[in-house]
Amino acid sequence: MRRCCFGVVVLAMISWSGTASATWSVVAVDPATGEAGGAAATCTPWAAAIIGVVPGKGVIVTQAQSNKTARRLGEKLLQKDMPPGAIITAITQPEFDPDFKRQQHGIASLHAGGKAAGFTGRRTADYTGDLQGTNVSVQGNILTGPDVLTAGLEAFEAAGNDPANTLADRLLKALEAGADKGGDRRCGDQTALSAYLVVYERDALPGQPSLEFSASQLIRGGESAVKLLREKYDSFRQEKTE
Repeated sequence: MRRCCFGVVVLAMISWSGTASATWSVVAVDPATGEAGGAAATCTPWAAAIIGVVPGKGVIVTQAQSNKTARRLGEKLLQKDMPPGAIITAITQPEFDPDFKRQQHGIASLHAGGKAAGFTGRRTADYTGDLQGTNVSVQGNILTGPDVLTAGLEAFEAAGNDPANTLADRLLKALEAGADKGGDRRCGDQTALSAYLVVYERDALPGQPSLEFSASQLIRGGESAVKLLREKYDSFRQEKTE
């Protein structure tokens, strides 16, 4: 698959200071293709910095008061094929992260027999929660309600019934389903000011996704970042068929 370059300039501007705020996301793997990826959206300027993909291994998202140190440890443990549940345990130890109750994590692995895992700290803002399905975890905080998560998971799973849908298709459909249910409650009908989608192939090198899109730093009251993300993705797919 040809790599997409949309959003590269935006990503280069992201602050990696240590914490980042984010609202709802989906991370997943496809054992049939070996792909791993994730999608996220929020009513803050950036959504991209929270997702870490280990090609051929799996994907982790750390959000709410996102801890990049926890994400990096999760990536190292995915590299060692540690099960998602065990990784969650490792990165939510008080000795490792004193603020773990402010964190939210989701992990999917290509080496866990379909089992994904999530964690929602007690000090994340309502509505907050996480749901898992086979090879997928959906999580969110500061949501309009639980329907954002249930609709996202259902959309991801339903899209898997059509073999024409790629992992990227399923991730984006899940993000859109969450937006349709209200997304980030701080954004009203706009649902999100930034959104992100990334997928890596099994044999990809770190930092070389097969596709990567970002819609960030939108103005309040304008279009939804999720809608703009869809437009970028559809434009990319159309270019591939021409």
